[in-house]
Amino acid sequence: MELILGLWEDIYNRPSKTRARLLSSYREQITEIFEDMKKVNILDLSPLECLLDSLFELVVSYDQERSNLDDKTSQDEKLELISKAKERLESFKHEASEKVKKVSSSEKKLKRVVKKLQTLQQERENLEGVIQATQKEVEEIQAKVSTAETKISSYDNVNLLIVDDSANLEEKKNLETSCQELINYKFYLD
Repeated sequence: MELILGLWEDIYNRPSKTRARLLSSYREQITEIFEDMKKVNILDLSPLECLLDSLFELVVSYDQERSNLDDKTSQDEKLELISKAKERLESFKHEASEKVKKVSSSEKKLKRVVKKLQTLQQERENLEGVIQATQKEVEEIQAKVSTAETKISSYDNVNLLIVDDSANLEEKKNLETSCQELINYKFYLD
């Protein structure tokens, strides 16, 4: 009887101290213990054997459900990760689209600025040409003014006027008037 109580205690302690995941690993050992108990044939162990079989069937069922739950959880996690990845991809596409629009807008602005710079460069070259032509005109006018001043000063040195010089006097007045006009023009250009 002590042998049976010892065997029963061993059978009882194993499942009670073991997690449900590990119960199926003890099935063979418990079956061997039952075989040894049947050899002694002191008690009818069939009701206990039926209970243990039910327990192991529940353990197998539990393991299958746990595995299915793990698979489902794994699939749910994968679906969630895929969903998050899709959201990030859409967000990235949206950001990329916005950046492409900004770059396109900046490119158009840059083209306009380059065109404006080219126009301004052309205008600058044209103005430089006008300035050079105006400077040449000013130099020519200054040369004429200098020539006129020289002629006028030569007429001032004459103390007496002769009849032939009256035409020169008229020319002197015209030259003084032209000189004054040239001086006024020079001030206007400056």
